[in-house]
Amino acid sequence: MILLQWLFIIDPIEELKLETDSTYAIMKEAYRQGISVSFCRIQDIFYETDVKSISKSFSIQKEEYEVGDTTVLDLNSFDIIFMRKDPPYDLNYHYCTQLLSLTNSLVVNSPQALRNFNEKLITLPFLKFMPDTMVSSNKSQIYSFLNNHPNGLILKSLASFQGRSVEWIKKIDENSEKILKTYTQNYTTPVMIQKYIPEVSIGDKRILVLGGKIIGGVLREPLKDNYLANLGQGGIARKTTITPLENEIANNISEFLVKNGLHFVGLDVIGDFLTEINITCPTGIVHINKLNGVCLEKEIVEYFKDLI
Repeated sequence: MILLQWLFIIDPIEELKLETDSTYAIMKEAYRQGISVSFCRIQDIFYETDVKSISKSFSIQKEEYEVGDTTVLDLNSFDIIFMRKDPPYDLNYHYCTQLLSLTNSLVVNSPQALRNFNEKLITLPFLKFMPDTMVSSNKSQIYSFLNNHPNGLILKSLASFQGRSVEWIKKIDENSEKILKTYTQNYTTPVMIQKYIPEVSIGDKRILVLGGKIIGGVLREPLKDNYLANLGQGGIARKTTITPLENEIANNISEFLVKNGLHFVGLDVIGDFLTEINITCPTGIVHINKLNGVCLEKEIVEYFKDLI
């Protein structure tokens, strides 16, 4: 039997919150299923006659991870390469996706798709499922959009992640004008602006989609008097069910996802609205497992074993 070899490109492993980290859960399960697991950082990918990595082997001993020897390996020697580096998507991330495009190995998610699709802008083809949305840097357009939404707007940097760089603009005043000027870099850089959805007080839902099909979800409940529900911003994970509308959303975008090599993504839904599609490093596996008594990482590993 040929031993599968998987490489995970991650943040420094010593900085991961292992008890809740989705990538770590997948790595552990892959190792338990007899796959040779290695990992590296984004700066460990390089080109010299071919694309290579300076990687370390990964194993689990008595429920603790152990790091093996450092080796330089051609990326073509891996069956799958998982790009699981957390955002932001900066130039270093961009350059890495270009290098990953040169390998013959399967890269998850597709490096071309990671380059082509911003996690905010990727939602725009599915506008019928979204709240009123504008992407602009133009001051008059932004002010006009705000005047048409008396409950206010949610302002997002296109490079934001984990609930960072998100503001609730209720009205135009000195403070909100300062925020707008900062986010748009004095009205030269586009931002995403969406109608404020009151149901965010209940929470936003992270729905994990694998191969175009929903495999689970978790409701992220914001702290009292907060509009940010992301778990990285102090949100609380709650058990939830998938609604018929959420199934409809997933069914409508599944062909697009699979066609573009976006095998594993996270949909963010507030109330009846799709707000974002996380394609870089979707999380939530551990929380969904604990709340529902499942093992999503097993399903994920088996999916990718069948894919190659």
